[in-house]
Amino acid sequence: MDFSPERRRPTLLLDLTPLIDVVFLLLIFFMVSTTFVQDAAGLKIDLPRSDNRDLIEASDDVSVRLGADGSVFVDDEGMTLETLRERLSSAARRDPETMVVLEADQAVDHGRVVEVLDLARDLGLTRFAIATEAPE
Repeated sequence: MDFSPERRRPTLLLDLTPLIDVVFLLLIFFMVSTTFVQDAAGLKIDLPRSDNRDLIEASDDVSVRLGADGSVFVDDEGMTLETLRERLSSAARRDPETMVVLEADQAVDHGRVVEVLDLARDLGLTRFAIATEAPE
């Protein structure tokens, strides 16, 4: 065996430049493709303002959102009144003490709010909370 310097293999150098390029490209891709959602499900709700505010601890309550156009969302999922009935019915079967938190836009028709509250009461849910914002 000849171990002379002429026969040795050259040392391998790992070039990190392509790796860094790929990492930066992935970072840019995820930054550009990520959406920053402020309101759930894209439903913009302008809550009424009130000076009297009681904070309610979050539990297994059901959040019902009513948009100004009459659209209904439960836990960020759009639905009709029939699917709302099914969702509230399953919540009432799980726990009759489930609180229904109503987040209604101030432009929504009062009859629509009463319709949702009556639907919940018919299913045995009697604990309600109406979400408001503090005045500016």
